[in-house]
This record gives sequence, C-alpha cells and structure tokens, in this order.
Amino acid sequence: MSTEKLFHEDPFLLRFEARVVTATEWKGRPSIVLDRTAFYPEGGGQLADVGVLRVGGGVLQIGDVQIDEEGVIHHLVDTAAQYRIAEQTVIGEVDVRRRRDHMSQHTAQHMLSRALLDVADAETVSARLGSQVSTIDLKVGVLTDAQLSQAENLVNEIIFDDRPVRSLFPTSEEMSRLPLRRPPKVERNVRVIEIDGFDHSPCGGTHCTRTSQVGPVHVLCTEKYKGLVRLTFVSGRRCLEDYRAKDAALRSMARMFTCGPLDVSSALDRMRDDAAAQAEQTKWLRERFVRAAAERWLAASPPDASGTTLVLADETGADLTTLRALARAIASRADAVAVVGARDASGDWQVVVERGSRAKFDAGQWFKQQVASVGARGGGRADRAEGRVPASVEWTGAGIGYLGPTPDSR
Repeated sequence: MSTEKLFHEDPFLLRFEARVVTATEWKGRPSIVLDRTAFYPEGGGQLADVGVLRVGGGVLQIGDVQIDEEGVIHHLVDTAAQYRIAEQTVIGEVDVRRRRDHMSQHTAQHMLSRALLDVADAETVSARLGSQVSTIDLKVGVLTDAQLSQAENLVNEIIFDDRPVRSLFPTSEEMSRLPLRRPPKVERNVRVIEIDGFDHSPCGGTHCTRTSQVGPVHVLCTEKYKGLVRLTFVSGRRCLEDYRAKDAALRSMARMFTCGPLDVSSALDRMRDDAAAQAEQTKWLRERFVRAAAERWLAASPPDASGTTLVLADETGADLTTLRALARAIASRADAVAVVGARDASGDWQVVVERGSRAKFDAGQWFKQQVASVGARGGGRADRAEGRVPASVEWTGAGIGYLGPTPDSR
C-alpha cells in the first residue's frame, strides 16, 4: 500500500502524526514506513526532506527519504533496531529551513523554465535542485545576456505580483484544457502546479503557495553541456547569501584600491593597463640585460682544449624566464655550453643548460647522470635541459662547476 503524501495537500505542514506500518530496510539501510507522511522523498530533481520522528520517548533522525516503485515512502535512519515501533504512533517534524528552501528553488525553477520558453523558445529538458545551486538544462543553441536579463526580470515581476500557486489534480478532461508547458510523465493521479496566469506544469514536488514566498531569483551563469545550455540559478535565502558573499568580496577589493565599490571595475582596468605597460618595460629591460650579460659571460669564459666554451653563469636574483633567455643567448654562439643558474627563496639552484649548434654535449644526459649524483632533479633534451640543484651544492669549485661538461658527457 502506498504512503499517503501529506506534502501534496499542504507544503507548510511540517509537524504531523502518523502510524508506523513497519520498521524494515531499504537498500541495506534501516527504514521506517508510515501510513502517511509530510516528508518529501527525493525525486523529480528535488532533494529529500530531513527531520526527526519522535516515538516512545526517543528521537529518530531522518537523514534521507526515498520512495520505491510501489509508492511506499521510506524514512531512512542510522538505526532503528532498539525501537519496537511497529503499529506505534509517531510525531514527525520536517526541517523547516530545508523544506522552505526546496519550495523556493522548485517554484523558481518552474518560473524560470516558463520565462525562458517565452523569451528564448528554450525548452527545459531537465532540472536539478542541488544543495547549493540549482540548474536547468535547456534545448537551445545559445542564450544571450539580453534574453537572460529579460527572463530574470519577468520571473521577479511575477514574484512581486504575489500570485497564487495552486496544486491541482485535474481529471483527464480538465487536463486536456490546461496549457501544460510539458506533458506529464505518469498516466494516473497527475498533479499540476499552476502559477496563476503564468505556468502550468505536471510536478510532484513541494512548492510555495504564493509567488512572493519564492523570494528573489538570480541567474548565476550559463554553460554548454552535452549539446544543451545549462543555466545555474539561486533563489530565496540562497540569493541573499550569494549577494552578501559577492558584496563582501567587492567591498574588500574597494578597500584595496581605496575606491568605492562601484569604481572597482575602473580601478581594475587601470591596474590591467599598468600591468601591461610594466610587462612591456620588463621585456625591454630583460632583452638589454640578457644581451649585455651574455657578452660579459662569454668574454670571461675561454674555450677548453676541445674548442668548447663552457659558461657557468651565476645570476642569483634573476627569475626563471630571464635564466632561460640568458642560456639561449649564450648558446647562440655555436661552440658554447651555457649553464645558467640562480638561487631561489629556498636556497636551491634553478639551473638552465643549453648548448650551441656545434657543441658536442648532451644537456639532458648531463642533468640525469652527473648532476643527479648530488641530488638534483630535472632533465630535458640533448640541446636543452633544466631543473633544481640542492642548496648545499656550491656553484663553483667542487660544486656545479666541477660537474660541468667533460669528455664523458659529450
């Protein structure tokens, strides 16, 4: 026998009395089955209610509610073994905040689906009312910002109108005359949610009884999803929480820029322009530094007996981009092998190795074999490699310079 669904009659019925039909299991979890319930089971894209059952001087926490194929609603608990509760009368209490949140999200979803159909001919394929945000998957190529604003404005105007929201159980004849937004998924006992003068849609979920109870509705974003457009929105308290979080972030940035919240965008534009100018200046300075440093290091590094010019350049203070550019500039001389490094904040060496076109030297193998012997990490190709060398290794003397190119590493 299916469970009587009190939530269909009155979504604000949050405390009720019922009789325990049985204490059983549902998919391996302890379950309490009642003859009637105000707890909404998960379904139709809506999460389940939670709350408590008060029975025999004890309290059972209801952490989930599910419905089986026979229409029996299972109130899932952590344990029910210690309660001999079959045939007993219980008091059910539905979590008020969660229920009202779900009512707001679900009614908002119906309103957005209707508005998007009217404004953009965007048909709702599916919807998911999540614990943080809700989503609607729409059959439409693209939604413009103008269409989203128009739909959002329409929904909020309907909310301000404080229109009645009705739960209908029409006969087949009555339903044939209703302008349903989509066909029902069941053949019998079809329930229709009517938003006065705006939308009619088959639905078994919990809804507000007036549009003003929804609270504000705001579209957060849209994205492409499996050939559809997925729209993410919030309503009610979630909308207020979203506003507060964004307002706090905006005010924090305003304090950082010492400007008003509405001037942050202009301040960011100026910062971006300044950063672009600084990047150009940095590039100009780096090119001149690299050219001068390459000439200086090459002049101070005579070729060895084989004709290879090994350049060991300690440029501590330079960043990795500069080290790479300097190694490349030194290796532009065909006989050169550049070993360029700098200590970072941890004290380790960042090392870049690059060879000239005629230098017989395998940079990758040198890093993996000889430099690895002192705990270095890195590697690369024969013509170029880079990595990190421990802080304990010195640059000259018996350190990195000692590990430099030898006949064995060519």
